[in-house]
Amino acid sequence: MVQPDTDTIARIRKSTAETRDLQRGAMDLDASGTETRLEQTVRELQARVDEQQAALDQVRIYNQKLRRSSHVNIQQAAYASGNPRDKLKQLRAVKAAYTSLTPVAPFLPSKDSVLPALLATRTLQQNVRGTKQAIASTEAQITSSEALLKQEEANLHDANLIEEALRDRTVRLEAQIEDRSQKAPAQLAKELIAAKRAQKKRHDEETQRLGDALNEFVDDYLSAMLAAEELGGPVVGDMLNVENETLAAGFTKKGRAKAAKKPVSDNIRQRRIDQIWGSRAAVEEEEEPLTEAEAADAEMRELIGILFKTLTGPGGGRAYHQLERDSAASRFLVRAKIAQFHPKDAQKLRLIDFGRELDD
Repeated sequence: MVQPDTDTIARIRKSTAETRDLQRGAMDLDASGTETRLEQTVRELQARVDEQQAALDQVRIYNQKLRRSSHVNIQQAAYASGNPRDKLKQLRAVKAAYTSLTPVAPFLPSKDSVLPALLATRTLQQNVRGTKQAIASTEAQITSSEALLKQEEANLHDANLIEEALRDRTVRLEAQIEDRSQKAPAQLAKELIAAKRAQKKRHDEETQRLGDALNEFVDDYLSAMLAAEELGGPVVGDMLNVENETLAAGFTKKGRAKAAKKPVSDNIRQRRIDQIWGSRAAVEEEEEPLTEAEAADAEMRELIGILFKTLTGPGGGRAYHQLERDSAASRFLVRAKIAQFHPKDAQKLRLIDFGRELDD
């Protein structure tokens, strides 16, 4: 029983080895004969072209002779005649032409020709090129579709939020209408007055809180930087920590802080302060003179107060304040997009009314 199994395994191994050798032989490329086969294919194609050219020349000569010897109109002969007899003659001529061409064997390359491989390669290259172009076009379409989908999803999310907010607002309004319909006018007036007073109180408290925060910011940080810009130093924001000694020493023409070799006298500092900020920088009944930072602080507070009065004044937020000079405070408010100059006059300034569009 052992011998038959051994013979079977041996035959299977032999068959496998022969199949592997055949596959390797089929995959091997005879590089030495490729050039010869290419040259042979080119010669065959050139011979075929010459044959076709000769045949075409003979057809041309025959057509010329036929035209000279025949009085038939080519344009009329190209279409079916209305006369049944002429139409029958045309059909017989066409049948004779097809019958004469049918026995002619089509041109086929020789067995060793590489023309089929070249044609297949060209077709594969065209298919690969077309597939790559289709892939690139499809990827672009997918990217565009994904971007559009994200935009539509965002729009849908916003629409849902708006719908929910409107629904809640509708419910609140309906509840308020129902509540007001059950109350007397005098009671409604009292509640409205109380609500307005509470709202005004909240606004006043919030205004006071924001005003205190602004004054603290100006006093602790902004005033020194404004003074440095006024004295020829860097603009606000370029030098964050500005000391009083630096302001007292001044700045060079290039905007750099001067080295303080000796303390600057108070008289020189006061004259410089009066020259830049004016005599109004001096505070009455104060024993010590103002520093540069304190003078800039006072100017900023005064400018903001004037601009607020102009904003809430009779101009309705469209009136401008006439500046006495181009100051670092006004330039900072414009850079911070808190105020804006007049389009035709840089000496006029007003605050930007952010709530005007909502009020309108």
